[in-house]
Amino acid sequence: MRTSIIIVIIIAIGAGAAGAWLVFAPRTPVPGQGTASRASDFFKPPQDYKTSGGQQMKPRW
Repeated sequence: MRTSIIIVIIIAIGAGAAGAWLVFAPRTPVPGQGTASRASDFFKPPQDYKTSGGQQMKPRW
């Protein structure tokens, strides 16, 4: 009984600390760059692929 109360108190303190961190954490937006621009930069594939060297392809039939 006593250990379960201690565990519940530790979990409550941890949840409170995490909530306070999320609420009071400083938000530093990147100036001059919107959310859509950051998303397109994240999902943009590389345009230069290494094609020299490597293994020769074999047909699968």
